[in-house]
Amino acid sequence: MDKSKMDKTKTAQFESPEERKLTERQALYLSRLANLEVKQLLGLPLAKAHELLKWRIDPALLLFRRICGRVVKFNPATGNYEPVPNATVHVEDTDCSFLGFFPVENPFFWLFPIRCRREVLATVTTDACGNFCVYLPFWDVDRYLSFRRERVCFPEIFKPNLRDLFRPPFIRDVQVPIPPIPQPDPPPIRLASQQIEMIKTYAGDEVARRLDALVTNAEFGANLGEIEAELDRPLFSRPVPPPIPPEVRRIGEKGKNVKAEAETPMAAFASLSSAEMLSQQISFDRFIGPFWRCRDVFVPVWKVILDVPDLTFRVTQDVDGDGNEETIYSEGFFDVRWNAPSNLHVTLVASGAAISVPHCRPVDGIECRDVPAIVTAGYMPLETTHHDDALGVATRINMPRPPDGRATTPQSFPGHAPYARTLNLHGCHRIGNATHYRLTYAYQAPESSVFTTPVPFTGLKWWVPRLGPGAPIHVVPDANGWYSILPSGLVAHPNWLLSWPTRNFPRGLYETRLELGVASGGSITVIHTSQPRRFLIDNSSPTVLFHEIRWRFASIPLSTPWTDSNSHLLPAVCPVLTRPAGMDVHVLVRWEASAAHLRDAQLSASGCGAGALSFVTDEDTRYRWHISSTDNSVIRTAVLLLPGDRPPGCYHLQISAQSRQCNPSGFDYGPSSNWFINQVIDWSPPLTRSISVVNA
Repeated sequence: MDKSKMDKTKTAQFESPEERKLTERQALYLSRLANLEVKQLLGLPLAKAHELLKWRIDPALLLFRRICGRVVKFNPATGNYEPVPNATVHVEDTDCSFLGFFPVENPFFWLFPIRCRREVLATVTTDACGNFCVYLPFWDVDRYLSFRRERVCFPEIFKPNLRDLFRPPFIRDVQVPIPPIPQPDPPPIRLASQQIEMIKTYAGDEVARRLDALVTNAEFGANLGEIEAELDRPLFSRPVPPPIPPEVRRIGEKGKNVKAEAETPMAAFASLSSAEMLSQQISFDRFIGPFWRCRDVFVPVWKVILDVPDLTFRVTQDVDGDGNEETIYSEGFFDVRWNAPSNLHVTLVASGAAISVPHCRPVDGIECRDVPAIVTAGYMPLETTHHDDALGVATRINMPRPPDGRATTPQSFPGHAPYARTLNLHGCHRIGNATHYRLTYAYQAPESSVFTTPVPFTGLKWWVPRLGPGAPIHVVPDANGWYSILPSGLVAHPNWLLSWPTRNFPRGLYETRLELGVASGGSITVIHTSQPRRFLIDNSSPTVLFHEIRWRFASIPLSTPWTDSNSHLLPAVCPVLTRPAGMDVHVLVRWEASAAHLRDAQLSASGCGAGALSFVTDEDTRYRWHISSTDNSVIRTAVLLLPGDRPPGCYHLQISAQSRQCNPSGFDYGPSSNWFINQVIDWSPPLTRSISVVNA
């Protein structure tokens, strides 16, 4: 890609504030601050206004603070947030009054706007990755901060993200562990069960599984960007409505004649003397939140909060191609975390109508000659050093650990990692007089040795960021899978060939080719065909299983076989281990994990706060990393010790397993490590068996 074009695109997203003119609200505020008349300031560019204010206000207030952010859209099909390019972000100064709803015994509260006044401070366009930045003068930022400093709890009001589950006020003294794992002994550490349950409750099972897998598989020296990004994702992928009581919902919109009983919105209004406030309309379907409740501060169920200043955002995008931009994000109150020590960053989650792209950064270093070619899978080159074209697998990702599969065993090249999820293929298709291109594939099922007749990929469409003004470009094939070759100066990804949602395709080996064609007389004639590329596709997850769990007294030697006569088999449902008080016991666990392409599996144990069961057998009984491409199942027997001084309570055993599939789309540290990485794409839902321990 032409670097000058990229530079122009990038600079367009970071506007200079010097020529921005003072709004009426800003001029009024500065006139009071500097003892000047409003007319002296109204409409002045910021550069000239600052010259006038230089010795009239604190010089520190004449500096600027940068506020950056990203506009994203939640994709329920993948569970990911995708960037929204070529959208217009309107940065607004907003003064609102709110009716607050603070339900009893709920960790959240909600706000209903009553009356708002807005002024647009700046507009900026998102780049190919949905990023934007604006600059605000400190005197403007100070107005918001001053308001918050003067009011209890207002500095803590911001939209929650996943990281907030591990901070007060929700939970105290809990941190997300990010150890250098896997470790020699014990095997990889997982998030505490308390933390996993919190994540499941508020963010869902899939998010909990993904974060648990990321933390478990973090390695020494690895880039923690993916874990950090996961923790910074919004806690809720869509608005969560407040639990409004039915009797309150029946209150009329006007509410003037409704009796102001306790714990109703009218009771909150009745405390005000303003007749204007009493006449405000309230729509319980138009809410802002949820936000974390204040700590140790009593708040009535309903409370009116007057004239709250805030920096808000509104985002528009041409989603229907009519040349006019539609609103895809609004009501952006409390997006900015003003307590951030450095540059402020916001994440704006656009509506489902927004146009997002599956990936945003162009692939660099593709050199095209006079032949068509599929050059990369995601950001990874399809060279023999990285990809086995005969087997269709990545050779540097999730490599085996021969000979024993222990966590401490060095990994061995080559690996055998199939591909999963959405695979973005890049290459060379602007060859000669070609006007169109398409990709074809022949399929070989796992149990077969024969490829099917090649057919084109059809119906696969996606959006790409546009260079310059305008909406993102929709890439749509015709009925035969042909795509128009777009001008390289029009798109941010000039070498992007295909966005392949492999989850919609059966597991197996795909032999793909790139065809170039020339349109003439209403038909397209093939003029070039590339050399084939093979991709082994597997989106299946591992399976895990407890075969049996037994216990007996620890006084029996470990070498003694575990028979029905000297041990007790625990039932699969509601197992109860009844022991004499103070007696040490051993627990035997036979477990299994398997997958089409198993990477690793582990058995872990946790307790109820006063210690856990500890392993007395070696690492091989509780942890296994594959040692070859055919090592795809593990059956192990582990023995654990429950010391007699451990209190009665609930103890947990858990099996988890990861497949070795990969997706080199650059969401992790793969490019910086030249793809010598371990990556988690598919894993089993952790299988937990809880044992109730009681003293006889």
